[in-house]
Amino acid sequence: MIPIVICTFYRAPHDPQGTQIEELDLSLSKLGNKINTHNVIITGDFNLPNINWENQHVTPNSGYSTVAANKLLSLVEEHGLIQHVNEPTRKQGNANNILDLVFTNRPGLIKKLNVVDGIADHNTVIVDVNISPKRKHYPKRKKIIRNKADHLNIQKSLNDFIHEYYSLNKT
Repeated sequence: MIPIVICTFYRAPHDPQGTQIEELDLSLSKLGNKINTHNVIITGDFNLPNINWENQHVTPNSGYSTVAANKLLSLVEEHGLIQHVNEPTRKQGNANNILDLVFTNRPGLIKKLNVVDGIADHNTVIVDVNISPKRKHYPKRKKIIRNKADHLNIQKSLNDFIHEYYSLNKT
């Protein structure tokens, strides 16, 4: 059974220097070897529509930080992460952007991923994860076998005892 680390992250759009990406990198670095020995899932709103995830390339896009986008791509490479969302999570006017991301450190960790209509300006990313819980196995209980007891003799002996007890205590 491999332990799991689940993280969620929000990068504010007004972080052009990628300071928050650096903080995420620091947090992942603190995991040490766990990033290799544990299942790691990182989800969140990264607000970086200028990354083409098919070829992991930053595209120039006015108003969006290429510095932060490049830092995120470096972080992904450094920690061996895989980004799984490949359809827009926010539609604004004519723009369809992938802002909400799911990263893992193992390719088979995500069984299924769907992007569905959300309740705000972002769509919802639903992920089925390919993990199993550790289950505690309890020993099987012994079955009580009632047919082996001699119920009639037990009942007769109990009745005899009660009768004798009351007979002796009447005086």
